[in-house]
Amino acid sequence: MNFTAPEVSVLIVDDNEINLEVTAGLLEPLQMKIDMADSGKRALQMAQKTRYNLIFMDHMMPGMDGVETTKRLRCLADEYYRTVPIIALTANALEDVRDEFRKAGMNDYLAKPIEPIDIYRCVLKWIPRKFIVISKQNAAASKNGSDAAAAGRKKENGGTASAGRMDAGIADGKNMQLPDLPGINAADGIRYTGSEKMWRKLLGDFYKLIDSKVCKLERCLADGLIRDYTIEVHALKNTARMIGAAHLSEWFFKMEKCGKSEDVETITRETPGLIRELRHYKEILRPYGEENNRNKRVVSAEELILQLTAVRDAVDRFDLDKVDEAMQKLEQYRIPESCGGLMDVLRAAVTDVKSREVMDTVERMTAILRKP
Repeated sequence: MNFTAPEVSVLIVDDNEINLEVTAGLLEPLQMKIDMADSGKRALQMAQKTRYNLIFMDHMMPGMDGVETTKRLRCLADEYYRTVPIIALTANALEDVRDEFRKAGMNDYLAKPIEPIDIYRCVLKWIPRKFIVISKQNAAASKNGSDAAAAGRKKENGGTASAGRMDAGIADGKNMQLPDLPGINAADGIRYTGSEKMWRKLLGDFYKLIDSKVCKLERCLADGLIRDYTIEVHALKNTARMIGAAHLSEWFFKMEKCGKSEDVETITRETPGLIRELRHYKEILRPYGEENNRNKRVVSAEELILQLTAVRDAVDRFDLDKVDEAMQKLEQYRIPESCGGLMDVLRAAVTDVKSREVMDTVERMTAILRKP
């Protein structure tokens, strides 16, 4: 990678927080202005306020998926909305899906997990040359437009196209020995996330998601929401693969295929075991969750209580947008160890819209924070 694009504005759309972070992390070296949206609805709102040069759109999202979001964006009354490049992000790069992308108005697609070389080549393909700034340091090497082609050929031959980025990532770890985590291949995780620093952070993010994802899977199964179940395991398949948990990823993939074929019998039989396996990773990843928490902003007990109250009040009004907004702000703060377990409970209760449990958990956390 021997260029930057500091004048380019990019919107990344994905309902999965980890996917957003990884995609933004891969684009970070290009110095672009990056915004993120966690839903199709939010993406439409943001695209009408900012004229992005490029939009990366996740395919499978609950509610309004990437295809529907693209169709609605293309119908807006301005030439910009008909021409802005929209790139699908998908773990299902099959021919029939690609045809669906084209019909919706998407210009291209990237397969998940995203290889760094692929996203860089995509930016070069869809951003006007006037926005591309070739690094002076590497200007001589820019004659090697063949670098990208060689990397592409290496990838096609079964090699790794992200070697340059991965080398930098391993350097982040100062050549320290990578941790040996059961069920997780560290080298694969670094390859997919771009650096050891990002991989370790995403291990903590995955830890944070486990309780809420378990609740969603259990609720989907109990209520017979097979489409929602399929969307959840699809996202988890990709997330597990990105952190290097190949076995867990394959299990989610199997359940995704069962969801698409409406094989409710297999889903019902295997999901309890899958959930046990997912919960098993919580203990493995706990140190990374705690590490992430230590790196968050320290605020006063009063500020934490204020934000917890905002969560409680939004849930009481059943204003789900405000609930998400308040939780996102709360997630930016360091939670004291005395409330760490309750924060996990709160995340799961909010995800499952268990109003009474949210109220009780906020009350317990507030009582602890008020103690001298």
